[in-house]
Amino acid sequence: MKKTLLVTAILASLVPTAQATVNVYTDDAHQVDLYGRAYGAYIYQDSEKSNGRSGSYFRTGFKASSNVADDLTGLARIEMQFESKNNNGDANSASKTRLMYAGLKNDWGQLTFGRNYAADEIIADWADAGTTDYSGNPALGNLGRQTNLLKLEMKVLDDALNLVAHVQPETSDDASNIGGNDSQSSYSVGGVYGFDFGLELGATYTGVMTEDYGANSDSDSSTILVAARYKMKGLTASIVGDSTDNDTGDNDWTAYELSLAYSLDKLTGTFTYKQRDTDNISDNSVDETAFGLAYKFNSNFRVVTEYVIDGVDGKEDQWHMAARYDF
Repeated sequence: MKKTLLVTAILASLVPTAQATVNVYTDDAHQVDLYGRAYGAYIYQDSEKSNGRSGSYFRTGFKASSNVADDLTGLARIEMQFESKNNNGDANSASKTRLMYAGLKNDWGQLTFGRNYAADEIIADWADAGTTDYSGNPALGNLGRQTNLLKLEMKVLDDALNLVAHVQPETSDDASNIGGNDSQSSYSVGGVYGFDFGLELGATYTGVMTEDYGANSDSDSSTILVAARYKMKGLTASIVGDSTDNDTGDNDWTAYELSLAYSLDKLTGTFTYKQRDTDNISDNSVDETAFGLAYKFNSNFRVVTEYVIDGVDGKEDQWHMAARYDF
């Protein structure tokens, strides 16, 4: 019976509906939901090898919950991504685990452990408002998704204040991911306060400790993020500022990312600007301006485009075009 429900849910997800997720299984104590995204993208950018490349991927995940006691729920989530971004050969396709965690939740919040978004994402995500998947937060020193996070999230003051914190014990990492270091540990605390007239204010503090066992050296860094976001009808305006200090003393930076988005019926226009000023670099190490448009046919399907102007010497502008289907 469960296999039949799973197959039915997957087939149903291929038909446009108004649902954000597809329910796979539900009973009095358990629930499993399936969600995903198909993203077919073409990126145009001047290059010595080619002027165009793929940015396509398929993303899918499961969210599960189960009652384990009175007012206490167990939860789990896994999210995978399958990419075809390099060239025409099947052998160049890649897959990765974006999220994989489990934990407990009740009315006050939730506690989870696994691969998850770091605590500073609570406000860093405000600036990632473009219509396509080009950007993320290139100027900020936020951690994004990390492995082995013990993360606490809770709401207080009648849900007006969101608090979040994480601790990451020493975790080995691919050297290419953290600049040649063999391991990383981190901690972060932060919060967001929302006013009843559309304004939100947030701040986070993050410390990161890295060790390069090959060079027998270690280094520490700290990042303070402050942010504001305002929503009014179809308009959303956000700014996130970053001050990062490294104990080496020659690679500190200040940065900010600004985003504006306006939606009118099915059409959304966006503007983002991202800048980082690094102490030991004379020009900005990040200097990106982007203009985007998205047309949403329904809650599932949209077409998007974005033009990115890169002001850093030696880097070329980009034009992204994509069709996106969510379920």
